[in-house]
Amino acid sequence: MGGPGVGPLPSSGSPSELDRLRAAVALYFPIYETQIAPASLVLSVHVDPATLEEKFDRLCKDLWRLFYVPILHYQTGEYTIEVIRRPVPRYKGVWINIILLVATIASVDFAGALIWLSYEGQSTITSDAFLWGGLTFALPLMLILGLHELAHYWMSRRYQLEASLPFFIPVPPPLLLGTFGAFISIRQPFTDRKALFDIGAAGPIAGFIVAIPVTILGLYLSAHSVAPSLAACGPTVLGTSYSNLVLNSPPLWYVLSLFFPISGNIHPLEFAGWVGILVTSLNLLPAGQLDGGHVWRALLGDRARFMSIAAVFFLFAIGLFFYFGWLIIGFLVLLMGVRHPPPLNDITPIGLGRTLAGVGVAAILVSGFVLVPISAPGGAIGFSNATIQYPAHPPPGTLVAANLSVIIQNSDEIAHGFFFSTTVQNVSVRAQNGSWQYLSGAALTAYAENSTWTFYFPNGTSVVLHGASVMTSSSAYVTIASYASAPLAVMYTNPSAARSILIQLAAMEVCPPVGAGSASTNFALSPR
Repeated sequence: MGGPGVGPLPSSGSPSELDRLRAAVALYFPIYETQIAPASLVLSVHVDPATLEEKFDRLCKDLWRLFYVPILHYQTGEYTIEVIRRPVPRYKGVWINIILLVATIASVDFAGALIWLSYEGQSTITSDAFLWGGLTFALPLMLILGLHELAHYWMSRRYQLEASLPFFIPVPPPLLLGTFGAFISIRQPFTDRKALFDIGAAGPIAGFIVAIPVTILGLYLSAHSVAPSLAACGPTVLGTSYSNLVLNSPPLWYVLSLFFPISGNIHPLEFAGWVGILVTSLNLLPAGQLDGGHVWRALLGDRARFMSIAAVFFLFAIGLFFYFGWLIIGFLVLLMGVRHPPPLNDITPIGLGRTLAGVGVAAILVSGFVLVPISAPGGAIGFSNATIQYPAHPPPGTLVAANLSVIIQNSDEIAHGFFFSTTVQNVSVRAQNGSWQYLSGAALTAYAENSTWTFYFPNGTSVVLHGASVMTSSSAYVTIASYASAPLAVMYTNPSAARSILIQLAAMEVCPPVGAGSASTNFALSPR
């Protein structure tokens, strides 16, 4: 949400115009001195602090109709009112609002379809995906964002300030959320700090109130959902599977998790609530023209500029070290302006009630903020405790079978599915002349193709593969929970005897980016 400043300052005007302006001010404040500046009229006035706020509000409305703006100053014990010409806004109608709204609904529904497919463990977009993605993600998210902006609009109209309808910002697929939110344009300067606070806080409070029940219902549905197989990667966007995306929890989630266990399979409704809470918190950062910039400018006056500068430095710091997206937000804040313009009446305090409400607004900011909103762990996997066991009575000096075992460790914050590949790297066999030689080329390939691998998985299933191959059957996937480990046993056999064999066992993450999480270990088999 943004508010205008006053436009370029004009010449002082004709004598009759100056008299009209003096008369408009004198209707509310006795004038005892007049100064005509090159671009404004400065009037020293007598003020009754008890009626200052009410009378100045009326003066603002009167002068606005005359295409002027009054600015109240207090310095060295004197009150002055500076009158300047206001810019004439250019109205473009509501068509742009309607077009952006329709485009945003379409882009958010597309995002919802992808999120629904990920939730269901599917990858093909269907009409059902658009339907359920729209109902469970697009509709609640647009409701949160829309009521946020309409609350700004309603509060602006309550203070009789001209404001536009919301401008929604669509984000075309394949980006994740489908929108960058929305904003309204306030076409008048804020009259005083109370208006600045109320208009700035109205949107986040309304959005937060709607996001809470959406989130609670989404958490309930997530907790009672059945997680799809990790072999079902869902749609892939920009080379990364949606199933690999992690929504990191803000502090509010840890409070809600006391009542609803947090599930690894996130329902789209929970996703919508998470986005709504995050957007609300982001808007409350005490920077520039953000909602938080309005609120903290109202609370702290001109001292809020220090918080705004600190907030921008904070965004750049966490953008460099934690999450790149914060750099984009930081640059946007710089473009909008770090220093918030003062309201026309920057003297009247906002009162104890709004000051206490500011504490609640700060609590909303803290409860919904997270340093790394979305991450895509790459399947951090490792092998340990690799052991080899030979048959009890192998042929003398040769090898035809061995039992291999290894511990697979997943050091990521989410569960992953992995598939395996086997490679026979070198083999030593007895030649016809009785000497030992290493196979190469076609001979090594032929030997490897005669190999049989029997994988015994932790869930009690087993899969038999022949040759040096990669598992592609869904039954061959190994699912390992976050920060967990699992044993894997492999029996290797080959009818052709060999003296020594070097085998490589490799594991790779199932879902894209394939191979982002991978590990391998070698088994050197030699006779006893």
